[in-house]
Amino acid sequence: MKAIVLLLVLLFLQSCAINQKVNGERVGRWVYRTKIEDKDNEVVRGRYDNKGFQKGVWRYRYNGKLYKKQQFKDSIAYTTYYHPNGKIAERGQTKLVYTASSLHYFYFGSWFIYDTKEHLTYVRHYEFGQLKHETKLQR
Repeated sequence: MKAIVLLLVLLFLQSCAINQKVNGERVGRWVYRTKIEDKDNEVVRGRYDNKGFQKGVWRYRYNGKLYKKQQFKDSIAYTTYYHPNGKIAERGQTKLVYTASSLHYFYFGSWFIYDTKEHLTYVRHYEFGQLKHETKLQR
């Protein structure tokens, strides 16, 4: 009985490991860190699927503050950028298209741009990563 419990505990601990690779591909939970002035800073946190592609929620930090968050669903990422004061700066969608020979990551659809008080100031429309038009909103 003790052997079964020990085996289950070891299996659980192995599944909670971070920054793992399987067959050279990143899988599971990943945390990227950097050392700046002898301080260990968490920079990026998220998960990879079994094929090595990002999935779920990814959070990006700079100087301890959240500056970008992405929610991945299939090949689309719902992306939000933040001002240093924590208010939303931009919100839109990005897409990852992969073929046999390449990967292409680009903005698409409408992106909403906000000032530091979170008032909508611009709407930009992208097609395959190219800005097609921009509308400035009057206050």
